[in-house]
Amino acid sequence: MFGNGYPDLASQTPNIIIGGVYGRHEGVSFRRLHYQGNFTVTLPDPMDEITFVIPTEGRIVFNHTAESCGAPQTGLAIDKADIRSMRFIDNHAHHGISLNRGVLTERLSTLLGKPVLQRLVFDSTVDLHNPALQGVKGLIAMATGVEFDALIHAGTLMPSRLREMLIDAVLETWPHNFTQALRLPAPMIAPRHVKLAVEYIQAHPEQLLSGVDLARLSNVSHRSLQEGFRRFMGVSIVSYQRQVRLQHAYDALAYGAGASVAHVALRFGFSNVGRFCQYFQSAYGLRPADVKSGKRPRRL
Repeated sequence: MFGNGYPDLASQTPNIIIGGVYGRHEGVSFRRLHYQGNFTVTLPDPMDEITFVIPTEGRIVFNHTAESCGAPQTGLAIDKADIRSMRFIDNHAHHGISLNRGVLTERLSTLLGKPVLQRLVFDSTVDLHNPALQGVKGLIAMATGVEFDALIHAGTLMPSRLREMLIDAVLETWPHNFTQALRLPAPMIAPRHVKLAVEYIQAHPEQLLSGVDLARLSNVSHRSLQEGFRRFMGVSIVSYQRQVRLQHAYDALAYGAGASVAHVALRFGFSNVGRFCQYFQSAYGLRPADVKSGKRPRRL
């Protein structure tokens, strides 16, 4: 199978054979491919996706900000925006998924129940002896096997459901910087001074009080309040304020009475509308205009 992923490769290199199965649905692609021969493919156009590779034979080497090598015992997660080329060695074969960053961020924000204020970063290499990662491989094998065809035609499994399963499997099993947050037990009971500040921020999202002012309202020192937020809320005071403002902005755009994006941004203290849009898309994986218009993808 050559498709559009390797333009002109077949005609230029007749000794190379690429075979397998590839599928794509709404920001998620999955594949089971094998490559006969040793060769390099240059990727000129960066993509806002993360690709996850589970090798089964040979080796694959990604040239990006560094150089990463995948083999049957080592899986790779690579940001496709950074990939310059790929090298296939020793008749390489793999199972793989590529996920749009916005799709991942949107689902992660839903699982966490709050905006994602940091960039999602996956461990670039993983040990494929981990049984949990074999579940991801099994899903890809199902999606690219003849059994999946039968399920689709019978109406037993829809492509959208497979898409959901692949996204959740990656977020829940491939280590990343939000893994611990997803696995955290119920939050500890915060002390009174932290609860007072949290309640004030939630009740007054339009007001941008400084940490010093919030500490004064809570009758503690600024340092004590900062430490309390980091320990019991998991973020700084400023980050928590932005999280609450973004949550209120999302609700205003999704369920409000037609206020413009600029109006909502200013209402919740974002004086620079362009920066607000960047914060919003980074946190939710969606543009504010898409949420306002109702054209956002269905939440998983």
